[in-house]
Amino acid sequence: MKNEKGEESKSTCEEMELVITQEDYEAGLRRGWTDDDMLKPGRYKMKSGGFLKRHPELKLEEKKRAKERKRHSTH
Repeated sequence: MKNEKGEESKSTCEEMELVITQEDYEAGLRRGWTDDDMLKPGRYKMKSGGFLKRHPELKLEEKKRAKERKRHSTH
């Protein structure tokens, strides 16, 4: 994937911290969101970009499908 400058970006798994304040939470409630629609106020640690690393079988399956589509589309 390329970034705004047209440079190739590196796919890395990095830890992030998401902070939801009480003000953020109340603003969501004013918009009509329910407490099921959003995270409760607090700090949440997560990893960015690690989905395919944790589920490599999905990446292989996608490659198989792409090959099949290519093979069937030439008929």
